[in-house]
Amino acid sequence: MRNKILSLLFAMVLLFACKSVKSTSKNNENLSMNFIEISKVIPPGKFEEIQRFLLKNGDRRTYRNFDNHNPHYTFSNCEVFLGADIGQRNSNNNPAISNFNQLTITDYDSALRYYELIIVRKGDLEAEKAWLKEGMEEEQVYLVDIYGKGLVLMKKNLSVYVEQIEKELMADTKK
Repeated sequence: MRNKILSLLFAMVLLFACKSVKSTSKNNENLSMNFIEISKVIPPGKFEEIQRFLLKNGDRRTYRNFDNHNPHYTFSNCEVFLGADIGQRNSNNNPAISNFNQLTITDYDSALRYYELIIVRKGDLEAEKAWLKEGMEEEQVYLVDIYGKGLVLMKKNLSVYVEQIEKELMADTKK
């Protein structure tokens, strides 16, 4: 009798463990697709324009432990940082060493603080540039939800920052 109870208990634990692993792997699959193409909101040319503006007019600040001296600019409603397209192989974010394919918009006064944008340029997939995720396509810009805040909400809120950045870029070109 004792062996039957132990066998039944073992079978129940095994069944529960298999179901839990299946559920976990399904959730991980969903997490790997935590990005959305936003090239209509920020076309690749606009991404490049913002990058050039930051490199020309900005300063350098470190905003994460991954790398240092990120190109940075403070706009009136947010701060924007660039990340090197070869990751830590350019840990000081030197423009002479590599380009930048990561643009992070930060608003420290908001519940949604970070908006990570990734540009995938022609040849980036083959070159295996940093920050790229499976499913991204070349010559597109993506919004990445690295903190699980929800892409729909992030995309909706992003327009407020993009509009202000564009206004300030236009004002700078009129100087």
